[in-house]
Amino acid sequence: MIVRGSRYRLEDVYESRDRSRADYPIAGVRPHVAAPLTSRRDHRVAGHERLDLIAQRYYADPLLYWLICDANETIFPDDLLIPGRVLRIPRNQQ
Repeated sequence: MIVRGSRYRLEDVYESRDRSRADYPIAGVRPHVAAPLTSRRDHRVAGHERLDLIAQRYYADPLLYWLICDANETIFPDDLLIPGRVLRIPRNQQ
């Protein structure tokens, strides 16, 4: 479900084509595909790290963790925190 304040509310939204939901269509978002990065860093995940702390390190703002999620094509942030995984850290373009 996409809430009004979500940054994804205008991104490739589509309505369900399920005939049984014709009276109450569901708005969904197509899977995210990361855009090519022109400038980035790589970060190897250690066993004790959290995504908000990685964002704090690179952006000085823990709430920008979603930039890392988007750059690494994942919906679930915990999927990125596998020790040894190399994350793409994009430039903050906010």
